[in-house]
Amino acid sequence: MEGVRIAPDLEAVLVAEGVVSEAQIERARRIAARLERARRPAEILMDLGQLSRTDYERAVRIHRSRQTLASILLEEGALDAERLQRFERLREEQPQSSDRELLVAGGLVTEEQYLRALAVKHNITYLEPEPNLVDQQLVARVSLPYLVRNRVLPVHVAEEVLIAILADPLDAEVIGELERIFGVPVQACCAPGERIVEALRTVERLRDGAAPDESGIQYREIRDVSGELATGEGAVAIVDHLIKRAIQLKASDLHVEPQEKKLRVRVRVDGTLQPIAELPGSFTPQVTSRVKVLAGADIAERRLHQDGRISVRVEGREVDIRVSTYASVYGETLVLRLLDRRRGVVPLDELGFEARVLSLVRDIVLRESSGLVLITGPTGSGKTTTLYSFVDYVNDTGVKVITCEDPVEYVIDGVTQCSVNLKSGPSFVDSLKAIVRQDPDVIVVGEVRDPETASLAVESALTGHKVLSTFHTEDAVGAVIRLGEMRVEPYLVASTLACVVAQRLVRRVCPHCRRPAEPRREDLRFLDLTRPEAASLGLVEGAGCERCGGTGYAGRMGIHEALVPDDDFRDAVLRHAPSKELRALARQLPGFFTLQEAGGLRAMAGETTLSEIVANAPHDTAARRPRELRELLAQGGRR
Repeated sequence: MEGVRIAPDLEAVLVAEGVVSEAQIERARRIAARLERARRPAEILMDLGQLSRTDYERAVRIHRSRQTLASILLEEGALDAERLQRFERLREEQPQSSDRELLVAGGLVTEEQYLRALAVKHNITYLEPEPNLVDQQLVARVSLPYLVRNRVLPVHVAEEVLIAILADPLDAEVIGELERIFGVPVQACCAPGERIVEALRTVERLRDGAAPDESGIQYREIRDVSGELATGEGAVAIVDHLIKRAIQLKASDLHVEPQEKKLRVRVRVDGTLQPIAELPGSFTPQVTSRVKVLAGADIAERRLHQDGRISVRVEGREVDIRVSTYASVYGETLVLRLLDRRRGVVPLDELGFEARVLSLVRDIVLRESSGLVLITGPTGSGKTTTLYSFVDYVNDTGVKVITCEDPVEYVIDGVTQCSVNLKSGPSFVDSLKAIVRQDPDVIVVGEVRDPETASLAVESALTGHKVLSTFHTEDAVGAVIRLGEMRVEPYLVASTLACVVAQRLVRRVCPHCRRPAEPRREDLRFLDLTRPEAASLGLVEGAGCERCGGTGYAGRMGIHEALVPDDDFRDAVLRHAPSKELRALARQLPGFFTLQEAGGLRAMAGETTLSEIVANAPHDTAARRPRELRELLAQGGRR
């Protein structure tokens, strides 16, 4: 039976392809022999960094293409040694019969097992024929008897390629007929014929329940299907239920994560992930495919990461969903970012700015006619929300505001908004070059990602425009340093930078179960606070109640670090001052509090906890003492 094992042949392919050496294979075998759990030498080489996954997968495809179907079935456990011997006897007795006839009709394997092995050998996707994945307009273009007779289910067209499920994915004649009918190339997937026919019958009975809203966007109505899940309802009901539940919980993200034996579903509420469901692992392909179809992604492509978008209506609420797929070990992980249109733009005075900082940003920075305003922080820190609040505040009938975003998340009346597309265009750079010819007063760039975009944004600010954008840096001073690293000249940074707002999101203490708090020892140590100092702060925490789901928190708020440069700070930028000096100068600026200090002020006000500050704010080793911060507030934020 040695000739049907994958390991030796695969290793030979790796060596023949020049990917690894015989010596590396031998060393990996010696390591494998000492392991308690069986591991392939190739897997060990990947762990050691001596073999890339790309090279491994290419070698596997080459090897599998050279294997017989029987050997693949043996590897997969669909055949055992006894049935393999029966197959060999049948092949000698019936040399005119195909492998499919001998294996399936002979009762040695099921049709699904055979097709899965065929898919492995020929690098074809095995795809369950879920009726609700099908574009019904495609099926309407072909007679149903033809599709039933040939066991063919057209699914949808992605990037000018027809994804079709066939019981015989190697039938060149049928594939050629489909290409002539639809006028596009066919990517053949496979599934058992009976399931294809069953899906075709179901497609006949399905009706499209989507209806466009006033803007012309197609919204899919999400209904309450929780009661149907227990009866084994398919992927459509499961996905509907998960999206509906996530929206009801006011989640910002829905995570669908395949594990070894289950499908884990979590939601991010107030910045924290919490589980809401666990499904059998067998549900993974159907749920994944359903979401990808809704998002307009390629359901047959499972090795590349993809993005898409869905618009749904839940209980009269319109929600836009950004979908990201990530090819992982156990299948594609899905993250759905939920954007509730009803929430709209948050007013500037509700973002959580400390009163004096809000006055500085609103009455000075945003009222200036020119300059570069950057909002910085990591992913999920609320930068886009703040950016839209700034845009909404400066929007006026006497002001031309024009944006380039990736993508447009909220539509603001009176603002000209454009979505960039890094694959097909326009890009941020293309849009910025065109924007300056549109006679704008305010230019909004969704994100500064590269040196060219940074240079164009700074040049636009230099020519008298107000430019608003987001940036990925740890803190406000880090944004100044990062601009220099992106080859923006120091004199341009010093001349154009009007303000940098660094921010984080922290959870609010639940108002219904708040109580006096005794801070944790590790939090005091991290923040360099003594227990007597902490005792004077009036700290609170949430005990946990029904209204906050037992977490002690309800909602989130921003903490902000607003850097508005003065002449001394600009001079330091001009002479390439080190970051330590820039941070020391920043502390002298009006209204400037580091993120840790701003969080401490919010904790002293009873709005959040020290634990939230430790978890979310960058560590500030030079943070001012609580007493000094209070004195600064009393002085209007000035020394």
